[in-house]
Amino acid sequence: MSKPPSNRAIQLDGLRALAMLGICWDHWVPKAWNFNLPYEIGLYFFLVLTGYFITGSLLRIRDRSEAAANGGSWRWQAWKNFQWRRGLRIIAPYYVALGIAFIFLAPKLWHNLHWYLLYLTNFHIALIGEWPHGTSHFWSIAIQQQFYLFWPVVIWLTPRRFLPMAMILFTAIAPLSRYYEHLFMPPFVWPGKISWGSFDYFGIGGLMALLIHSGFPLSSRLWKILGVAGFGTFLTLEYGSHFGLPPNHIGPFYACILSVGLCGVIATASIGWQNIAGRFLETAFLQKVGLLSYGIYLYHNLAPIILGKTLPILWWGPYADSIPQAALRTACFAALTWAMTLASWKYLETPLNNMRAKKG
Repeated sequence: MSKPPSNRAIQLDGLRALAMLGICWDHWVPKAWNFNLPYEIGLYFFLVLTGYFITGSLLRIRDRSEAAANGGSWRWQAWKNFQWRRGLRIIAPYYVALGIAFIFLAPKLWHNLHWYLLYLTNFHIALIGEWPHGTSHFWSIAIQQQFYLFWPVVIWLTPRRFLPMAMILFTAIAPLSRYYEHLFMPPFVWPGKISWGSFDYFGIGGLMALLIHSGFPLSSRLWKILGVAGFGTFLTLEYGSHFGLPPNHIGPFYACILSVGLCGVIATASIGWQNIAGRFLETAFLQKVGLLSYGIYLYHNLAPIILGKTLPILWWGPYADSIPQAALRTACFAALTWAMTLASWKYLETPLNNMRAKKG
């Protein structure tokens, strides 16, 4: 999950928290408790946010580096510095979480460990066509890490006047890959889990960053219009069949529409809502959860595995499927996830952040 600039828009942290809590709820509770709500939108929010923040950061680096280099070479060193700074914050906690999954014998991890070590979990899932228990969430981290590796090349090597077109073409790869996904079957069972299936989330977030970098204001009412129109259109298309609307053939473009709506939400939250919703997003609890959302995401799927090995009694007895016992399990998942996240933040992420700050 991407890290915002130092002058962070705090309501975005609140949105991060809500997205993360929705993901945890979806993964922890019995299916009957989910009420068929689209919790996956929370994950897509993180992907769009990544595209927005990373692209903005890369554009600012390009501006500074071109001015300082005065026509000289700068890209290779800038790429190494970028990977170093992001790696300290993201990669080390990832491998700690992977080590925990290995120690507690996450199902099918040993024989497929190379996919996880190389940040290729999404390709593994695309090949097997199922979600590995306890480690399925690593697929989105793999996609983001792959994005971090090649996106600087796109932003820094493309001539400035061609950047909008390059980013639009990059974005278009995703819906086209979904439209023609049958061409990749076999060997893939779930071609949509391959990296290019998420290019529109990153690309549309990146286009938003390019607009802002070029001087288009976050305060423009257009962002609110895009937020309402994008979300409204997405929900109508996604759930319209439940209300008698005829089927359509633009399913591969749903994610593009949703991404546009999410950009509107990101822009308006960056400015801030001056109402009860804004005050709610700024509450201390949501701010803390939002700040630690990356760690929560890393560890939340490991909690059921750890407790399954150490406290199997949580699943025993004649009331194993009852509401009280399911609620107790969920509370235990939350407590253990929070404990691992706090430990990771204090003993791993904070020292690494301090080291990164010293390195500049």
